[in-house]
Amino acid sequence: MCGIAGFVGSGDAGTLSGMIGILSYRGPDDSGVWHSGRVGFAHARLSIIDLSSAGHQPMQSGSGMVTITFNGEIYNYRELRKELEHDGKIFKSKSDTEVILELYEAYGEESFKRLQGMFAFALHDKKNDKCFLVRDRMGEKPLYWTIAQGTLVFASEPKALFKHPLVSKCINPQAIASYLTYDAVLTPESIFEGVHKLEAATYVLYANGKITTHTYWKPPQQIDSGMAEYDALARLDTALKKSVSLQMIADVPVGVFLSGGLDSSTIAYYAGLGRKEPVHTFSIGFNDLSYDESFYAREAAASLGTKHHERIVTAEEVMGALLAVAEKLDEPVADPAILPTYLLAQFAREHVKVALGGEGSDELFGGYQTFTAERFLRAYRALPQIVRRGVIEPLVAALPVSHKYFSFDFKARQFLRGAEVEEKYAHQAWLESFNASEKAALLSPAFKDILRKKPYQRIDEYLAEIPNADRHLQTAYLYLRMYMLDVLLTKVDRVSMYHSLEVRAPFLDVDVVDLALRMPWKYKYRGMTGKYILRQLMKDRLPPKIVSRKKHGFGLPVGQWFRKEWKEFLFDTLSTKRIQEAGIFSPPAVNKLIAEHLSGERNHRKKLWSLLVFHLWYARWGTR
Repeated sequence: MCGIAGFVGSGDAGTLSGMIGILSYRGPDDSGVWHSGRVGFAHARLSIIDLSSAGHQPMQSGSGMVTITFNGEIYNYRELRKELEHDGKIFKSKSDTEVILELYEAYGEESFKRLQGMFAFALHDKKNDKCFLVRDRMGEKPLYWTIAQGTLVFASEPKALFKHPLVSKCINPQAIASYLTYDAVLTPESIFEGVHKLEAATYVLYANGKITTHTYWKPPQQIDSGMAEYDALARLDTALKKSVSLQMIADVPVGVFLSGGLDSSTIAYYAGLGRKEPVHTFSIGFNDLSYDESFYAREAAASLGTKHHERIVTAEEVMGALLAVAEKLDEPVADPAILPTYLLAQFAREHVKVALGGEGSDELFGGYQTFTAERFLRAYRALPQIVRRGVIEPLVAALPVSHKYFSFDFKARQFLRGAEVEEKYAHQAWLESFNASEKAALLSPAFKDILRKKPYQRIDEYLAEIPNADRHLQTAYLYLRMYMLDVLLTKVDRVSMYHSLEVRAPFLDVDVVDLALRMPWKYKYRGMTGKYILRQLMKDRLPPKIVSRKKHGFGLPVGQWFRKEWKEFLFDTLSTKRIQEAGIFSPPAVNKLIAEHLSGERNHRKKLWSLLVFHLWYARWGTR
């Protein structure tokens, strides 16, 4: 995994050095620039495959006609290499980067769909005077781009774009509405005006001064209703075994993030198959037991025989992580789990250079508690309005406020939010921090115009891409395209890269994704429990309490910390003066949220966290 940057148009070697220099933490092992005519590529290397100088980038093909700067890993590169060698290709290195180059020379644009892995790269075809920007199917690796005065500029992170003298920095007001709704700015927009995120499974072709966008992979749109359960189990076992085996390949130490949940324990199980030495696993915990999972991680590690590493972190350490993340995170993401993930990556990097994580399982196999809420939604809406409005809603409003992890009162209040919107928007309503009326009250008069678009317009656009799909498949698709792409994967990429740690996601292997999306819903959710097929697969391989555990998540007790350890920090970051200077939010509205939370009248931890993250980002990246 690495950092990449470059341009097609105006620029020089000094520009490239400045762009890649700000991304040096993504690749501290080596760096390089290549400049030829109007094209310039830069690369910061984190050496994982072929640690020798033969893996140096930017890299050129044997013919010298194709140049690449590449971030990520191609898991099927050995298979592709053998095929190319059979056809007479001669390789100078053992790297997967060289395989991409030679595959392109052999098959052109069709080569992109043959790559299995996580990747983002820029490729220049000198013979045909074309430049491609390419991103992996699920969007695990980031790629930002912009056109500035006729010059294409691209980079792994926005901050590098602004090192190019033609690229100016200006906040995209409409992106603020996206952030308040989705806890992140949804692809292809970014928080900066004119800066785009390349869509997953997409490549951009830049030729003759024009941009064209192409999609090279689409998820299945039909459920295989005839799939037998025994067949689903066997195929899932095969797919996961292959995926984890391929993703364990590296020329450096590899470990596993282990929370003690079903997903990470499953990855740890497959990672250990056929290995002589125990797999290194890593977890962190908290003193607040309602948020702590370290006990389960220890039990899973003991059962699997891993070499387990554990660290308990304090509120002060998490505060340090928050400040460190705010210094580097150039696009706001309002997921508190970014901080424990940061600390976990920091801890793991002391022992390994690559770690496997469990991202993707909840989206593919119905693991979120929102899927349970969906089971109740239709029944709730069938109740007479007098019962809903006159009995249930007042009872929920009267529930005492708790600051424990995913408490009953929090779930009840969030459930009612989903009941207020159309069914296709319910999952997002359950996830979001601010609904439409709350956003209208929060924004200052100067920014209320950003709410002119329908709040869930992007959901309608994505559903239009798969109009004939089963509704459960549509829901999974929305999670993959929005929450997973722009919150989870962005979070993991950024904080792991801040520590020069590569994190891989075996559940997001294309074969696993394709199989999971084709599975009938009854194999994912049964009774009141999600991930049924995964639990069946692992029931004789993991301890029963791990297999039967409900989704916990990587939460933080920020609601409590806002009232105690972080109280002064909250006051300072969201002070009336700072809110007024930014001019985006209404100071009275923000003050009301703080006062209600501190008094215990309401639990506004999610809203306050979103505002805190945004203003930390604004102070560092929005004003300089």
